Amino acid sequence: MLKFKNITIDDKEIIESYYKRENYFMCDYCFVDLVIWAKYYHTQYCENDGFLYVMFAMEDGVSFLPPIGDGDISKAVGEIIRYCENIKCEPVIGCIPEPIKKRIEEAMPGVFNFEMLESNRDYIYDAKSLIELSGKKFHKKKNHVNRFLKEYDGRWSYEDLNDENLHDFFYYQLKWTNLDNEFLGELGATATALKNYKKLGIKGGILRLDGEIIGVTLGVKAFDDTFIIQIEKAEKDIHGAYQMINREFAARNCADVKYIDREEDLGIESLRKAKESYFPLFRTPSYIVRMNK
Repeated sequence: MLKFKNITIDDKEIIESYYKRENYFMCDYCFVDLVIWAKYYHTQYCENDGFLYVMFAMEDGVSFLPPIGDGDISKAVGEIIRYCENIKCEPVIGCIPEPIKKRIEEAMPGVFNFEMLESNRDYIYDAKSLIELSGKKFHKKKNHVNRFLKEYDGRWSYEDLNDENLHDFFYYQLKWTNLDNEFLGELGATATALKNYKKLGIKGGILRLDGEIIGVTLGVKAFDDTFIIQIEKAEKDIHGAYQMINREFAARNCADVKYIDREEDLGIESLRKAKESYFPLFRTPSYIVRMNK
């Protein structure tokens, strides 16, 4: 029987020893994402026979990331099935990248029904393009930036996240939460990220206008070639605010990587349009499986 325990900041080395073996271009395999959302999703993990298991124990049931490790994948998945039988729930495994999907299908043909989850597909971008905004397809984005620079010349500033301004960052996120309770979980994730930003290697940025915050963002270099953006917020009513915080942060933190992962859109139409407007190189396939009956 698998024996799970709560994931904490101190588990970084253990988790990354499995998840950094291969870049699946999915934020679900980034330790920072797992740990900052751990309280919201009640995230737990365990190691067993060369595999890492991650479980989300929500009120409406449990779900799992696919087991990651070397050895017999059918045996590892079988451990999840037996665990679910013991607690009398359906075995649900989600956020499965294409290589692991193929591995499970080959080892356990006909056992599972795989479904692509469109809302869980990460948006992956060329880092250089997001920094430079060069070329015809980024013409509108560049115009937004230029208009901002012209209209607010001498009035705006950008700051890297530090011990002095992290509370300002949090209060800006709190402002968003007050506007929409949909962001309550994200508020907790932001609090954990800010509290532990040095230990987790998180980089953050703050955009100000006349001294007041109009945009914030944070993320982490998850792989040698990939930087993941976990949080990004800006004032919709200030023309160019989103484009400026995006460009300024990328220029300072993503110049040494090839890709920027801006995570999924969660099925939110406004997020989908915003992420598509930056012309992703690709979107990562993400599958969920349930047992065939």
